[in-house]
Amino acid sequence: MTTATPPHRIPYRANLWALRSLGVRQVLAPSAVGSLKAEHGPGAIVVPDQLVDRTSGRVQTYYDAGGAVHVSFADPYCPTGRAVAVSAARSGGWDIVDGGTLVVIEGPRFSTRAESQWFARNGWTIVGMTGFPEAVLARELALCYTSLSLVTDHDAGVEAGEGVTHEEVLRFFATNVTKMRSLVADAVEALPQERTCACGSALDGIKLPFDLP
Repeated sequence: MTTATPPHRIPYRANLWALRSLGVRQVLAPSAVGSLKAEHGPGAIVVPDQLVDRTSGRVQTYYDAGGAVHVSFADPYCPTGRAVAVSAARSGGWDIVDGGTLVVIEGPRFSTRAESQWFARNGWTIVGMTGFPEAVLARELALCYTSLSLVTDHDAGVEAGEGVTHEEVLRFFATNVTKMRSLVADAVEALPQERTCACGSALDGIKLPFDLP
């Protein structure tokens, strides 16, 4: 029996707000994902540069009252954070994929074969259940956000077999969690003290309905 919070029930808004309140300005987000490409197998680290939202019902803004706030989200991940993460993963000997598209599904179920094949035909790289709305909430708080996606399996439509199982994902992630923690620590240490990316100015010129912490 697991006590883990299912991905569609994670308090994303509260988590990101708490980080900003504590003075955090750069976020590295490790997660487990399925690969939509045969060449990217279990053990690969993907540092995506794009995402597609296929969730439903998740609150994805802080600004749902008091006036419209529109933030730029064309490039959802911090370029500086991505470069640091890719360098740290290469130095750590990971099979690294620099760039790609993460499609985030609602969960908690896994994809059908037809859904998985559709994702792959669209050219998307990996599929997961977290990472959104985290990324856009981070942008709304002018935080840097970088995804570190550990491939634990090939998704159901990629290869023949019984499909993805809960036990398979947990078992693979558990065997790699220590190495993953080392990667996160190395990337955190390499992040610059001063931000020069555009993430910190995401709210410049926008009138907010309330003050940020």
